[in-house]
Amino acid sequence: MSRFKILEIGSYPPPFSGWSVRIKYIRDAFRETGDLCEVLNLGKNRRIKSPEYIDVQGGRHYLKSLLRMRLKGYYFHIHVNAQAVKGPILGLMAHLISLLTFSRAALTFHGGLQQLYYPKQNGGKMYPVIWLNFFLASLIICNDEAIKSEIAQYGPLIKEKKIHPIPAFSKQYLRYEALPLAEEIETFVQKKKSLIVSYIVLRNGFYIETLLDFLADLNEDVGVILTGIGVIEDGEVSDLYQKLRDFEKKGRIHLSKSLNHNEFLSLLSRADIYLRTPTSDGVASSVLEALSVGTQVVASENGRRPEGIVTYSATDAKDMREKVDYVLDHIATLNKALVPPEVDDTVKTEIMLLKKVF
Repeated sequence: MSRFKILEIGSYPPPFSGWSVRIKYIRDAFRETGDLCEVLNLGKNRRIKSPEYIDVQGGRHYLKSLLRMRLKGYYFHIHVNAQAVKGPILGLMAHLISLLTFSRAALTFHGGLQQLYYPKQNGGKMYPVIWLNFFLASLIICNDEAIKSEIAQYGPLIKEKKIHPIPAFSKQYLRYEALPLAEEIETFVQKKKSLIVSYIVLRNGFYIETLLDFLADLNEDVGVILTGIGVIEDGEVSDLYQKLRDFEKKGRIHLSKSLNHNEFLSLLSRADIYLRTPTSDGVASSVLEALSVGTQVVASENGRRPEGIVTYSATDAKDMREKVDYVLDHIATLNKALVPPEVDDTVKTEIMLLKKVF
């Protein structure tokens, strides 16, 4: 019997964040059932060759890799969001290669309800590209019913019956090996009475300016570890990054590179609060990870946060500080009342749907 073949097109770890982790779990689940699944890596390490994924050295190489995999009989599963220009354009290229080789690709649309070029009224110059990604897909997977409803608003040619809400968070996210913290992180933690952990990318959308205003008046007994710190992705945050470095020099915060899954959950389990600043992320897997390991969450309000967390206005540092202070002041009571979220195997649900459609 011939084996099912599928190519996941999107970001692959490292860094171990967002939907890159989801893609890894999907790949692993396909392989566990004996299917052939490869990943065409469009993430930060796409130019680095690895047995874990197919590297991408540039635009021409991307197109050649797509065509080569289709000629080998691989179906395409494209992963995009609407937070940038490049992702939907690369997704559209994959759709077109799939059509030229007599197949239609599946699409997973990641993220929450408010993204830079989504929903429909935010589309601007990217509207036709986003629309074509939705129109050409044989099926669309999104996080929940509210996002499905907004996708359906793109017009009658986007058939609602092909849109399938499947939560991004799955039981695979909770499998981890507890590890000791890195020496420099442990040293920092030991000096503080309370610990806040946050995942920050150096680009617009993480409200770094609000975070800086919050840090300016934070009690020195409270330590803040910012993970995920990598290259500056948007020039506008360069000065803000230098201000973060100044806070680090004063011993107020610790800046950490991106951690792997085991390291991140081990750190989360030591924290009093997980602070989540973006608004475009929907529910956010890291929020559910924090709740699952028993850590309180303070997050920007985006209309999609799960029950049981404390939210603040994303651009209001005073509101952030008040909510953090409230949680720290009532931490014992809140911890007793914390109920971990129920977690299903949504990865299994997704691969069963993909096999059914193809």
